[in-house]
Amino acid sequence: MFEVRVYEQFIVALMTFLISFIGTLTNILVLLAIQKPSSMSDSFGIITKNQAVCNIIMCLIFLIFIVPVQISNPKVLISYSHYFGTAALTVYEVSNGSHFLISLNRFCAVYMPHRYERIFSNSLTLIWRNLLWIISIIFCILFYEIIDCNISYNPSNWTFEFKATEFCAQLSWYSDFIFNTLVILVTLFFNLITAHKGRKQSRNLVNSIGSKISKSHRKREWNFVKQTCFQGLSIFLGQFSYYIIQPVVSEECPIFLFFIASLWAFMHAAEGIHRDICDCEEVLSKAGVIKFFLFKKMLFFKNFLLNKSDNRNNKIIVAIL
Repeated sequence: MFEVRVYEQFIVALMTFLISFIGTLTNILVLLAIQKPSSMSDSFGIITKNQAVCNIIMCLIFLIFIVPVQISNPKVLISYSHYFGTAALTVYEVSNGSHFLISLNRFCAVYMPHRYERIFSNSLTLIWRNLLWIISIIFCILFYEIIDCNISYNPSNWTFEFKATEFCAQLSWYSDFIFNTLVILVTLFFNLITAHKGRKQSRNLVNSIGSKISKSHRKREWNFVKQTCFQGLSIFLGQFSYYIIQPVVSEECPIFLFFIASLWAFMHAAEGIHRDICDCEEVLSKAGVIKFFLFKKMLFFKNFLLNKSDNRNNKIIVAIL
């Protein structure tokens, strides 16, 4: 039994290392890709960079802290693990808040383009981002440190776990599961209705100037919807697996139990991997969509040029704009 336990412990540590390392690397690549184009220096870029930073921090917490603890089980580090757990939850809250701000950013760009700059100017966006961090830090310290509902490393399942008390179970259920599930659903709703109207308006515009939608444009639209659904469903799956699936999983399957209990954190690595698979095309195209709707007033000037040019020049102007 002891030999099997050592073998399982090795598998768990290896899984954590690979997921965290790949997640850190892919999210760093996403962050570097976002910083290059000038189109990502606006409010959307600020929030997206903040989201990538959250993913990197979460992966580093598991890579630098959880993996060594899984291998050696040092009592000193385990006794201080609740600080790392609180830090992980803080990053998790900021990440969910960033997802919501990104969806709200797109929503305002498509549905309220004339008020977009008032709501999401660069200076205001920095304020929203900083407030998100401050509120999340205060929230997590208050609920998970001062009120003493710690989330710390549990050697029995090799990952973070809330303190096993009735009070802590109720507190985490409402402050974590219910609250974040509502945020995720609202975020997904904003993303889907924005994608629907954005797709409709872009097609109407292209049809009005007598052009055809290219295959690459159709692919970007479909990839945008897929990534939107992936982000929302993956975050919800992490929440659902921890609070609903984990309690009914048998302790005779410790590796599966560990994976289910850690899925809420591993989804941050999956997000970076998914974006890199898409070659960051969606990240850049979303910024283009926002700028596209913000500058709809340029259509008058564009139509004026189109009326005075031939069909060949029309295609060139449409491709540029």
